[in-house]
Amino acid sequence: MTEKKFHAVFSLSDSIKNIQANSTMQLTKDCNSKICFYEFSTSSKSENKGAAIVDPNANPLSLNNIVSAALITYKTDLVENASLSVAPAHSNSEHSEFMQYFNDTLVKLRLAGWHRYILPNEARVPGREASKFNLFDEVLGVPVGTGPWKDPTLKLSQAQWLAMPTINTWYFHKNGNYLLFRVQRENTLQAPQDRGSYLFSFNFQSEAEFYKNFVPNENQDDWVKLLPPELDRMAQERAQTEARLKQMGIAIDADYQDPPIKALK
Repeated sequence: MTEKKFHAVFSLSDSIKNIQANSTMQLTKDCNSKICFYEFSTSSKSENKGAAIVDPNANPLSLNNIVSAALITYKTDLVENASLSVAPAHSNSEHSEFMQYFNDTLVKLRLAGWHRYILPNEARVPGREASKFNLFDEVLGVPVGTGPWKDPTLKLSQAQWLAMPTINTWYFHKNGNYLLFRVQRENTLQAPQDRGSYLFSFNFQSEAEFYKNFVPNENQDDWVKLLPPELDRMAQERAQTEARLKQMGIAIDADYQDPPIKALK
């Protein structure tokens, strides 16, 4: 039988059996007492790179040139976490080629219904305000993960792109699920301003898997009970930061509202 390429069709919280039935996958399975990993990997130089369709029944997102994938179940057969890594061009290609892929992906995410996510303790600063801050990913002297530079509407120049750290993550949410879109860059030694090697990673997480990270590891099974006081604390931190920023003349995106958390309703 001819080996088929990795092609996954899935939504989070679907069973791994259903996903396998609707996909063409050569997966290895690795389990312990609580977690199972269903994995695929190939070389970035391979002609057998994978593809995936995420949320096939609700504004699907199509991804190609997948070099690794992990579909993860926790205590059940439901996939609550899916990580896909994409190599869209050869190593040592021009930065502009990878930047175009990044910008095209942001458009695809928007059309597929993914929206910017801002951590609950961080100020809701739009991308147009990014130039008012001196240090990247820092607001009022505090490191941030979802600051104005991570607004997907912000168009970065190549100089700004190369001035960023070599690993960056953009956060999104859609219908109770979450996405961490990560870019890893390694500049070519011979021409660091012109060429580089990149890996783009898409880590899809269910609501439970995402918000478990807001509480200590040893208490994650009780995340629904422990999350509300933590969200209250984070909201107070955001309010204090936004008040200071307003006094400095920096705009706040008051239209942004935290996505509802279904488990807390």
